[in-house]
Amino acid sequence: MDVSVVVPAYNQAALLGHALRALLDQTLAPDRYEVVVVDDGSTDDTTRVVEALAPRIRLLRFPANRGRSAARNAGIRAARADLIVFVDSDVLVRPDFLDQHRRTHAGHGREVLSRGPVVAVPSVDAAAGARVPRFAASPAYLDTANAGVARAALERAGMFDEGFPGYGWEDFELGIRLKRAGVRRVFCPQAVAFHVQPPTQWADVGSLARKEDARARSAAYFYRKVPTLETRLLIQLTPVHRLVYWLLSCGGWLDSTRAAALAGRLKRRGWSSLAFAVLRSGLNQHYLRTLRRELMHHAPAAA
Repeated sequence: MDVSVVVPAYNQAALLGHALRALLDQTLAPDRYEVVVVDDGSTDDTTRVVEALAPRIRLLRFPANRGRSAARNAGIRAARADLIVFVDSDVLVRPDFLDQHRRTHAGHGREVLSRGPVVAVPSVDAAAGARVPRFAASPAYLDTANAGVARAALERAGMFDEGFPGYGWEDFELGIRLKRAGVRRVFCPQAVAFHVQPPTQWADVGSLARKEDARARSAAYFYRKVPTLETRLLIQLTPVHRLVYWLLSCGGWLDSTRAAALAGRLKRRGWSSLAFAVLRSGLNQHYLRTLRRELMHHAPAAA
């Protein structure tokens, strides 16, 4: 077996079915790869979706939500191949996706991290005709929406840190450890993944703000663990970021609530792109405020 695909899943049953069917429709022979889904305590139909695709999909299930780091670590430990490819439950891939990752590792050796483009699309149907930008790379060394790493390299680096308290940054942090361990990143532009991001629910500003709070808590944990300039740039903890978002939020006046209200009015007038920019400005300001508040109470540990 050449490749084990690890997919953490939490309450995204509708998108997960599309993502898994794309992973089963690969040019790589079925006996050369496996797909391991880790149901992270979902309360929707996630388990039923995976079981409908058995035996080609392997299912691990947590009785309660433990977070994406724990889910990915469980998938890595259960995997049977030496090459682990990470894909999220809301990501669609092309038929040659796994073969492209396999070829990249075969051509560059085992001590590499293969990274492919991640293209945001508003719906499953939009993925079929979506164009791939010339530059579609995340600033993260490791982006688990589309990456391939040898199991041995992951184990040596210490796997994913299960101590992250909120949403996001755990793959960024592991990427730094892999980089320090000498794992070289190789871009694989042919291994394209489409991240399905439905239009923002403008009215649910409370949920959006809570997600930013969770992202800020994880960012603070990340920085306390790795207090470097690289981390500051990644989590937007610099005077430049603070100034830019302060200006975009009209001196801090445009908080998440006001931004959502204004974005809703702009969207109703047909100015969707401007509406999204306004909402994002308010949410980013909310994120930075929460991040600074979290860091005020904890001094960073040694790197």
